[in-house]
Amino acid sequence: MTSEPRFEGDYSERQTTAAHRVLVDLGQVLASFKECVVVVGGWVPDLLLHDSTEQHVKSIDVDLALDAAKLTDGRYAELLALLLDTRRYERSDKPFQLFANVDLGDGQQSVRVDVDFLSPIEFKLRSRRSKKIEGFRVQQADGCGAAFRAPEAIIVEGRMVNGVLNSVELRVAALPDFLVMKCYALRGRDKPKDADDYGPRQVVEFHQSTDAAERGIQAQRAFQLVQRFLGLVGV
Repeated sequence: MTSEPRFEGDYSERQTTAAHRVLVDLGQVLASFKECVVVVGGWVPDLLLHDSTEQHVKSIDVDLALDAAKLTDGRYAELLALLLDTRRYERSDKPFQLFANVDLGDGQQSVRVDVDFLSPIEFKLRSRRSKKIEGFRVQQADGCGAAFRAPEAIIVEGRMVNGVLNSVELRVAALPDFLVMKCYALRGRDKPKDADDYGPRQVVEFHQSTDAAERGIQAQRAFQLVQRFLGLVGV
């Protein structure tokens, strides 16, 4: 059994490519639930800062925050059933996780990509007994509620798990909210990759450009985002 990657060098291109395919695939399968789902975790900097001169390490899995307030009357179970019914996703040994085995078509072994489902710790997702997915429960996470404050809707292009090219709309946690969630996640764990998610410049300065006018626009945006972040953490 291989250990969990901890450093940027531990993330192979095949793993991040497979995870991106799952990201696009989820956008397609869960299109009818897009108002209930927000992408969080390690994909946020890459998705929101795609035009940065400094490349982000990306991620080898996908984290989804579920809005409990919008997943009532059995919709939570319906969301999970949509994924399982594709037969591309399977149950993991972790109760809050599904996974997909992605064949990249390069003659090598398929790549496993985990999909974790999170919800704010103050909310509980309930399913009607007849629609319950037995043994599955989302992971309640401190700070997860920040994901729903001001998510950004973006278009993501790429291949799905089956290799088909597609363009999907995803809601992604805004950078200040991503930083709030990352602060909570840092408590009680030693994961060097967290530093890669912060930057060093990728998220801290948000952008770098050689054009003076563009740098001015970026500086203003960075100031506004930092002010919003400080407001969220009560500084």
